[in-house]
Formats: sequence, C-alpha cells, structure tokens
Amino acid sequence: MKNLDLLAAQTAHRIIADTTDGHKATDVDNLITKALGVLQENGVYAGLLYLYSRSASEQPVAKQIRLQLLHLTSELTLTPPTDIQAGNKVVVEDARASTALQFLTDHICNDLDRLLMVKQLWEQTLIYARYGAKAREAEEKAREDEIKARLAEEAKTKP
Repeated sequence: MKNLDLLAAQTAHRIIADTTDGHKATDVDNLITKALGVLQENGVYAGLLYLYSRSASEQPVAKQIRLQLLHLTSELTLTPPTDIQAGNKVVVEDARASTALQFLTDHICNDLDRLLMVKQLWEQTLIYARYGAKAREAEEKAREDEIKARLAEEAKTKP
C-alpha cells in the first residue's frame, strides 16, 4: 500500500524546487492557487486543461506543475503520456495538451474510484505546494529585509 500523503508532499516539494529559478514565489503561489481552485471546482480534466491554457509568461511554472501532477499518475500504476524510462526511473516529458487530456479521459475519468483518488491526490499536492510557495515567499521577503537593514546600517557608518 502506498502512502499517498507522502507522494503528495514529495511532489509538492519538487514543484517548488523546479520553479525556484527565475520565478517569483508570489507568481508561483498565484498560479498554484488558481489551478487548485479550478481542480476543486471543475475537476481533474479542467485542472489540467487550465495548466495547458496559461499565457506565455506563466507557461514555465504551469509546465512544471502539470509534469509533476501527471508523474503522480505513474505512482498509481498508470503510465502517463510521453514517459521515457531512464534506468529504473520514469522521466515525464511534457506531453501535448491533446495527448495528456486523452490520457486523462481514457485512463482516469472513465473510472470513478480512480478519478476521485487522483483528484484528492492532486488537491493535496497543490495545497502542499501552495504552502511551500508561501514559505519561499516569506524567505525571500526576510532576505530582502535583511539586505535593506544591512545597507541602511552601512549607510549610517559611512562618513
């Protein structure tokens, strides 16, 4: 039996780790929050479709989120689209929207138990990722405040 909460936490951690470079924590938090809302209100299919429909500026973060969510399906003995086996590790490449959505329709949406499990797992993952983004945001703010304080102190000590 798999610990789904652990899988959600590990996946959320990867989402935050993969969106650190060049992306503001507030932007990551906003996109995760919106994706979570769509998932909760409209379901798994709409949630993934939402991540594919983001603007060019949001695409890098949306791509990381959908890659990790699709990868979670491999933990449920499903094979997500465009998997490549690298040794004994599954590496998910970004699938075209039509391929990924067809995969959802054929392998997840057609089985109510599986659909509800995936929805709950993706929700928990995005909730953890949201908290992770907020924690990163707080760390960034604390670093900025520390730098400002140091610069202010240096300005006071200079003649």
